[in-house]
Amino acid sequence: MKIPITISLLFYVLFVSAQISQEKIFYLIPGQGSDGRLFKNIIIEKYDTQIIEYVVPLKGETMATYAMRLATQIDTTKRFSIVGVSLGGMLAIEMSKILQPEEVILIASAKTKQEIPKLYQFFKQFPVHRVLGGRFYKFWTILLQPLYEPLSKEDQKLWRSMMKEKDPVFMKRAVRCIVEWENVDYAGVDLLHLHGAKDKTLPIKNIEAPVIIENGTHVMTLTNGKELSGIINNWLAEKKLESTFQ
Repeated sequence: MKIPITISLLFYVLFVSAQISQEKIFYLIPGQGSDGRLFKNIIIEKYDTQIIEYVVPLKGETMATYAMRLATQIDTTKRFSIVGVSLGGMLAIEMSKILQPEEVILIASAKTKQEIPKLYQFFKQFPVHRVLGGRFYKFWTILLQPLYEPLSKEDQKLWRSMMKEKDPVFMKRAVRCIVEWENVDYAGVDLLHLHGAKDKTLPIKNIEAPVIIENGTHVMTLTNGKELSGIINNWLAEKKLESTFQ
């Protein structure tokens, strides 16, 4: 029996509508010293990704208000999730309080101020970070990073390129955002936190309930991209399967 054209058209419309409703974008926020190239080895299957582009924080701007300015790049009329690395993860936590993404995935980051090393707390009490210039942060980061967390020759070249392109004013004000971050809560966030056992920038001893990447460092988004992608995709697949049977 032939199906009438009107019914066929209805099924088609319903099918297209269902497909559209399943569209979701993963917004990727790089770390302080990097840009979208940081995610070159991160593959999130079946979903589109979009990079959040950094702008220079306003003078005296807090992490929370800065996050809301960056969040204007997110299309909240569609389903979305956020992936943040280091500073990007902290910003993702702040965004989640207002925007309510479906998931937040942190890589080598912190969820609260308690997960930030005590050195930053020292700077908060004795704010020398306000005196130091952005070029100082760039210089020392470029100088010390290879000693703390070595990269392959290719990745080192990419990392140095990203770092050298950073605006010194951005670097200084981003450091202030981190040092003066006040967040203590991430309740209600559907969260996956991936953290390297060998992270020397944000030591894992301070991190609550992470998925531990045994050989991971603070730059594991570059070095362990395939492993991280596998964990992320498996986690998303398990969540989707669970929701199917609910």
